[in-house]
Amino acid sequence: MVFLDAVWQMLFGLCAGMVVAAGLFTFISTLGIVTRLAQITRTANWLHWYENGFIAGGILGNLLWIFSVPLVTGAVGLIVSGLFFGIFTGCFIGAIAEILNAFPIFMHRVGLKTGIAAIIAALAAGKFIGVWFYYF
Repeated sequence: MVFLDAVWQMLFGLCAGMVVAAGLFTFISTLGIVTRLAQITRTANWLHWYENGFIAGGILGNLLWIFSVPLVTGAVGLIVSGLFFGIFTGCFIGAIAEILNAFPIFMHRVGLKTGIAAIIAALAAGKFIGVWFYYF
């Protein structure tokens, strides 16, 4: 009975994780974030590398999480991974904001015509300073 309970929990957890991951990938694909990021960076001819990297990262991340594989990289690995995680999060947030037209709508309602780049840079700097104070 204990064995069947453990098998049921593993199966349920695996299925639930796959549903959540599929939902996230569907959300990102539906909004066209990956293609928009390729357009912004003028690397649309490398789009298949973006997509394959996105899929491989999701699969590898899930496998590392499920099997609790320890990655001993030291301080340098921590810094590099933190940098990449930050870049991904920043690009993800910026792409979602652009796809959903958050900045243009906000600028129109506030009545701003100039200084949009400065406002976006200030938002990014504020995010960086907030994260810096949080972790250090």
